[in-house]
Amino acid sequence: MCAFITRIGTGRIAAGLLAAGLIFGAPLASQAQDKAVDDLVRQAQSALQKGQPRDADNLLRQAIEMAPSRSDLYMLRSRARDSTGKFDAALEDANKYIELEPSDAFGYLNRSRIHISMEKNDAALADANKAIELEPEEPDAYYRRSDIYREMGKKAEAKADEAKADELDRQAR
Repeated sequence: MCAFITRIGTGRIAAGLLAAGLIFGAPLASQAQDKAVDDLVRQAQSALQKGQPRDADNLLRQAIEMAPSRSDLYMLRSRARDSTGKFDAALEDANKYIELEPSDAFGYLNRSRIHISMEKNDAALADANKAIELEPEEPDAYYRRSDIYREMGKKAEAKADEAKADELDRQAR
């Protein structure tokens, strides 16, 4: 065995062991990072529940730096930013979420809410319509569109959507 080590060189063995450690250690590092991100998310959710959206925003910024491809982080941060009145930043996060999850109706409902906050009813209505297109059995989409119609002075449309949402809610129970 000593002759074998001498022949291939201790440097090559060390390099091989280092590479093996990096290969086999990568999943462990990834798991540790996932855990750290999940801990930040829990802290951010707690901050939001306590009425501290600025703290949640800061925690989620850290989480996004660690895991920029996790869509849920953008959704949660957009809600925190909307709560603090940072509508443009909230809209950026909502757009990023939709970019990552284009078939999720709740992404469009979230962005619709932000558009409402920005008093952009046409954009809010377009997002509510998209949410209904993606999830026609989702009561929240009809409630959201009902609110938008009411804001736009379209009382008949608002009542029809509210009735549809109530019916879907009853069916879901």
